[in-house]
Amino acid sequence: MKVCKFEKIKDEEEMKRIINCIRNEHPYVAVLPTIVPLQKWLQEISVSWFHDEDETSHTAINAIEEYCYTLSDHLITSDKLNSDSKVLIQKYCNNMHNLVEEKADLLIDKIIKAEIYRLSTHLFTYFLREQGINAKLLDTSTFMQLNLERRPDIPYIRESIQQYIGQNRDIEMFVVPLSLCKNVYGETDFVSERRNDYYATILATVFKADEILLSTEINHIYANQNSLREQHSLTYTEAEQLINSGVYLLYADCITLAAHSDIAIRLIDTNDLATERLYISSHDTESNVKAILTQDSVTFVRFTSLNVLPGYLLMGKLLEVISKYKINVISMASSNVSVSMILTASPDTLRIIQRELHKYAEMTTDENMSVIHIIGSLHWEHRQVEGRIIETIKDIPISLISYGGSDHCFTISVHTADKSKAIRLLSQQFFRQLSA
Repeated sequence: MKVCKFEKIKDEEEMKRIINCIRNEHPYVAVLPTIVPLQKWLQEISVSWFHDEDETSHTAINAIEEYCYTLSDHLITSDKLNSDSKVLIQKYCNNMHNLVEEKADLLIDKIIKAEIYRLSTHLFTYFLREQGINAKLLDTSTFMQLNLERRPDIPYIRESIQQYIGQNRDIEMFVVPLSLCKNVYGETDFVSERRNDYYATILATVFKADEILLSTEINHIYANQNSLREQHSLTYTEAEQLINSGVYLLYADCITLAAHSDIAIRLIDTNDLATERLYISSHDTESNVKAILTQDSVTFVRFTSLNVLPGYLLMGKLLEVISKYKINVISMASSNVSVSMILTASPDTLRIIQRELHKYAEMTTDENMSVIHIIGSLHWEHRQVEGRIIETIKDIPISLISYGGSDHCFTISVHTADKSKAIRLLSQQFFRQLSA
C-alpha cells in the first residue's frame, strides 16, 4: 500500500501533472496542499477580517468561488460531476461568508482556513473521479489529533482512522488536506509546514503503508537517476546521519518513524514528478557512491592557537563556546596548533565568538563556502573510493576534508564558485552523467 504527498500546487497545469502522477502511482492515500491562489486569498481574508474590512473579505471569497468554478469547467467534462462540484464550491463559500460575519477571532480564523483547505482537497477528489478514480476526502481535522506537546497522538489517530476505513471499504483512494488536524482540546489546528513530510509519514504509518512518495524541493541532490534504483538508494542510517549533520533532506522524525514501521521513502522533486531522486529503506545496496548532496551558505573558520592554553584546553574552550551559542558544526579537523571548522552561523554570532576567544586563538573566516557530501558505502574495506574522489577533484582547492567519522559520508568544503565544477566532475566519475 502506498501514500503520496505533494508539496505545492501552483496552478492548473501543475494540477494536471499531479493527477497524472497519481494515476501512475495508484496510492491509497494522496496528501495534497492547498492550491496556491487559494492560499493568497486566504491571507487576504484573514488580514481584512481582523481590520473589520468585511467587504474585502467577501470579495476575496467571491474570487475563490469564481476561480474554483473555472477549474471545474476546465478539468471536469462530466456534466453531473461538474454540477456536483459547483454545488460543493458554493456550500464552502457560503460557510465562509457566514464565518466572516462573526467577530474576528483566532479560532474562527483557523476554521476559515480549514474550510479553504477542505475545499481545495475536496475539489481535487472530483478531478480524480473525472479520471475514473473512486476518491473521497478524508477530513483529518476529525482524526489527526495533537497531544499536549503538540505532537501527533499516533495511537488515537490509528484507532480512529481504522474505524473510518472499515466504514469505507469501497473507496479506491482517500485524499487528505495537508497539515489539517485538531489539538488536544478538539479545536481545529494545523501542523507546522516544515513538518509536512512528517505529517504524511504519520498517515503512512497508521495506514500501514509499505511505501511513501514525498514530493519536495531537492535541487541540491545529485544521484544516478537514469539507472537502477540500487544506485540511488540510501539506508535509514545514512539518511539520518545526513540530516543530523545539517543537510536538508527531510524532517528528521520522518526517518525514525519510517524505519520503525519499515516504510520505504521515495523522494521526487516538485518540478519533476516522474523521476525518483532518492530511495530510502532498510536495504543496503553497498554501492560505493550512491548520491552527492550539497550545502551552501556555510562558513569556514580556522582557530590558530596563540599558545596561551595547552592544545587540550584550547579544544575544550572552543567546544564550550560553540555549545554556548548552539552553533551547528558540519565538519571539523584539528592539529596541535589549529582547529578548522565548517559551520553555519550569522556574521553577528561569528563576531561574538571572536570576542570570546581572542585571548586564546586567532580566528580567520571565509563565508563564501559550500559543502559537498559524497554518500555511500565508504567503509575502509571498500578500497580506493576516497582516492578516486580526491583524484577526481585534484585541481579544485579544498579547504577541509572530513572522512572516517562515518562509514557512509565523505565531506569536503570548497569555495562556492568551485562547487558546480566539483559536482560535474564527481558526477561524471561516479554517475557517468550529471543528474540534478
